[in-house]
Amino acid sequence: MLEKYQSIIELYKSHNLEGIDMVNELMRFQALDQLVSSNAHAREWGLTSEALYKLAERSTSEAFGPIPYDEETMTKIYGPSFAINLIDFITDTDYLEGIDAGHQWETPIRESIEAHKDTDHLVLFAYVEEYACMIEEILQSYEPKKVVLYTASPVCYSVLSRLYPMAQIINRWPHASYFDHIVTASVGMFKPCEDIVEEVANGLNNLVQYGTARLFVPSTMAQAQVGLNKMALQFFLTQKRIEKICEWAPLGAYEIIYGPADVKKMNIGVREFDGNEWKETAFIKLPHGVFGDMTVFTVLNYALSLRSILLPGGQMDPTLGQDGIYSLDSRVPVTTRTSFAAEGAYMVAFKQDGEDVEVVLTTQAPDQGVYWMFPDQELAYLWYTYFTSTIGKTIMAHITHIARTEEGFGYFLGNCRRSVLNVNDEAALIESVTKGQVAYAEAITKAQESWQHTIDTVATKVVPLVESIDLEAYTDNN
Repeated sequence: MLEKYQSIIELYKSHNLEGIDMVNELMRFQALDQLVSSNAHAREWGLTSEALYKLAERSTSEAFGPIPYDEETMTKIYGPSFAINLIDFITDTDYLEGIDAGHQWETPIRESIEAHKDTDHLVLFAYVEEYACMIEEILQSYEPKKVVLYTASPVCYSVLSRLYPMAQIINRWPHASYFDHIVTASVGMFKPCEDIVEEVANGLNNLVQYGTARLFVPSTMAQAQVGLNKMALQFFLTQKRIEKICEWAPLGAYEIIYGPADVKKMNIGVREFDGNEWKETAFIKLPHGVFGDMTVFTVLNYALSLRSILLPGGQMDPTLGQDGIYSLDSRVPVTTRTSFAAEGAYMVAFKQDGEDVEVVLTTQAPDQGVYWMFPDQELAYLWYTYFTSTIGKTIMAHITHIARTEEGFGYFLGNCRRSVLNVNDEAALIESVTKGQVAYAEAITKAQESWQHTIDTVATKVVPLVESIDLEAYTDNN
């Protein structure tokens, strides 16, 4: 990730600017460029290096602090600074925590922008810290007074309020305001899922009478159905104005569409990134009460029930999504996932071939297929045992018919639930599985050797004997 930024990092380093200081100057230049672009004379004729430096001193010192270098240095670093995308740079380098580019959100956020940009609606975009790459497009698509950006991240608020001083950017949920449409998009990167779903559920009170909402909440709400997660899920399932609930895989979010009026039946489906686009698989619509009465509701549970399959486990049983980290988990930065895998984490890998799925317990990240990572050996062995069992194989076979992609298949496994074992039982399980693996390998080796011996013996009746040839008898002299 850092290789594409190496030249600019080295340039700044040569002028004693590193890490957070570098980010500060990159932000200063972004703000300065906006000032220059807004001035018609400067935009047409440009500015001398002296004038640009004085403008930076006069207009950016309050927000970004005094300039820690001279005019000559600014001349050297100003231009090259625009060769990189600021938000991507912050995300990829981890110089700042609390803001993420979130390119995986581009499709749903852009859909929401297009749906309301040509109306006079007042729109709230919430948790923008998780899709910061779309902020510029959002602000350009709406009149300044028609869009509000809410971030729950203090770091993101600090960045955005300085980069876009004229925009309506807030750091607390606007309980006293009313909106025509609300968009939320979060997988819980910087804020606990329980706090997010509580805030979003209460936030429906901030809609005008016929207001609408497109809510993306963390899938953890459905996986960990306890406390506020359970209450929020039941709340959404029983709201008559909920038109649709759709799980986006492997994004890790539940999409909830809140319409302007009551509907009799609710749409249920999944969306997966297939090729270059998100494709949806829809299931049979049912009244809200049916879903509210399900002991354990997830989109996958409902989809499997249509195939007469019920996932084992109750609300208190932990899911794979709670125990492990998915190899494509958008909640965890790529750098963190990579370093976690490199440090010898235990992994359960899945390689799909139609209905057949190969399950491997390993400490090396596989080159192909998807995998789940675990912080300790016990959890890895528990889930390896789960998915190599007959029941686990049956569940996986049915999930392959629901998932369009291997990535979606791996993600849906996160909804599976296991029993809770005590420490002694976990140790006994590991010992049994380890001994079983050794015995299985030895039996396979013996069986292969026996099979080869049998074949070689039988082959003596099939393969003719090799007769020796006297080559000297066929020389030129003879």
